[in-house]
Amino acid sequence: MSQTLIPHIDLTPLLADEVGRAETIAAIVDAACDSGFMTVGIAPGQLDLADDIHGRLLRFFELDETDKQQLARHKFVAANSNVYRGYFPPQDEDPTWKEGIDLGPDIAHPERADTQSGDPLREPTPRPPESALPGWADDVATYYQAMETLGGVIAGVLAEGLAIDRETLLRPFEHGNSTLRLIHYPERPAETLEFMPAVDGDGDARRWLVGVPHCDNGFITLLWQDRVGGLQVRAPDGGWEDVPPRDNALVVNFGRLLADWSGGRIQATEHRIVGGTRSRHSIPFFFEPAVDAHIAAPDAAGDGDYVYGDRLWERMQAFVEFQGLERAPVSEE
Repeated sequence: MSQTLIPHIDLTPLLADEVGRAETIAAIVDAACDSGFMTVGIAPGQLDLADDIHGRLLRFFELDETDKQQLARHKFVAANSNVYRGYFPPQDEDPTWKEGIDLGPDIAHPERADTQSGDPLREPTPRPPESALPGWADDVATYYQAMETLGGVIAGVLAEGLAIDRETLLRPFEHGNSTLRLIHYPERPAETLEFMPAVDGDGDARRWLVGVPHCDNGFITLLWQDRVGGLQVRAPDGGWEDVPPRDNALVVNFGRLLADWSGGRIQATEHRIVGGTRSRHSIPFFFEPAVDAHIAAPDAAGDGDYVYGDRLWERMQAFVEFQGLERAPVSEE
């Protein structure tokens, strides 16, 4: 990165096809190739979403533990058959302290539900009954489709701005396998904090590591974070820079597979989450190709010629909530 500040870019000229579109495209490409991070100004209404859509989605965490456990991955509840999608609880033994649920494309595109292949990456998403969270399934589907559209817009911008064949970049996203994740970082129990790395601050302002440093694996991440904040990005000098929350904005970062695919032109930048003493929520959307999409780099400098699902499965094993998973259906005894 040649700068420390994460750029903020208003997407209005791009979405409305107004004067300034060329400048917006150039700013997005600069952010992708320089910092690997940006915040983008976009109000929910510009995506035909309700102003309170994020709160509606986060109602999931109002479910009691019994309801959550019914949706948990097989790794956490042996009686459940879902391997890749579903709920994951906080891991007491790991610095990463979060619970969440991973939701697949079938929540917005029921026709994509795959119960035949046996591939966990394609498995249907377990979800709470309508009676438990009235209207939640509709809100999730609407949000998923909006993020899917926005991801396609940003991918198209990268193709245009980097003079990459648009079809080459966008074709793998047809019938994509994007993931909508709802995350809650609970207030960490005081007795566990003394064993965790404190990163900055003193007294009531002290913050601990609650999300270990990492780069996202996929292509593009569209992240909403609440006003608590805590997201930090690795700066050029090796330190950490806060990405403060903004109203009517999303954080956008670019993943390792896109960086590899572009031959390093696009940056995948390390980031982490700090906090521990306040409850925090975020909603990332991982814009991803189809499981069986053949990824071909646009030139010899890029890393291509692989099947997306194979590379994704290999790399996601580094994350605590995926460690130990096998890419096979759960045997029914």
